[in-house]
Amino acid sequence: MSFHLSVLAIDREIFEGEASALSLPTHEGFIQVLEGHTPMVTILTEGDVTIEKEGKLQIIPIAGGVLEVLPEKVVALVNF
Repeated sequence: MSFHLSVLAIDREIFEGEASALSLPTHEGFIQVLEGHTPMVTILTEGDVTIEKEGKLQIIPIAGGVLEVLPEKVVALVNF
């Protein structure tokens, strides 16, 4: 089970493709997004974004950003 994920910075694309899980830092603590997550928008704080794809993890340190979860895709706009 997976969902389409885009992780973008102002000057480049960090990740584009299918992911099975996404963990991100927010003001309320870390959240995890899985396929079928409730639509939402939240502000990201400094910490590590962890993308799981095919059993492998990709960790991206960020300074902050914004996350939008939609039924058809998830988009994270991040700052470094």
